[in-house]
Amino acid sequence: MTSRRDIEQLKAGWLRDPAWDLEETEGFEAHQDELRQFRLTTEARWKAAQAEQERALDAEAERLGVHGLLRLLRGAEARQQRQHEAIALLTEGRAQDAWRALSGYGET
Repeated sequence: MTSRRDIEQLKAGWLRDPAWDLEETEGFEAHQDELRQFRLTTEARWKAAQAEQERALDAEAERLGVHGLLRLLRGAEARQQRQHEAIALLTEGRAQDAWRALSGYGET
C-alpha cells in the first residue's frame, strides 16, 4: 500500500523529469486517476505558461520592430560565439582566456 508521502514524492520526481506518463508508474495503480489528473493539469499549466511567454515575446517583437529584433539576434549570436570560444579555451586549460572571451574583453 502506498502512502500519501509516496504519492507526493512520485509527483515531485515526475515534475523534475516528466519523461513518462505518471499514471502508468508501477506500484501506483490504485492512484492512477489522481496521477493522470495531476499530469494533465500540470501539462495544461505548462502549455498555458508557454503560450503566455510566446505572447510576451510577440508583443516585445512588435514593440522593437525589425531593426530592434535584428540587433537582438546579432547580440545573441555574438554571445553564443563567445561561449563556444570559451569552451574551447577551457578544454585547453586556458581559464583566464576563457573568462575574457565570455566577458567580451578586447572586442570592438
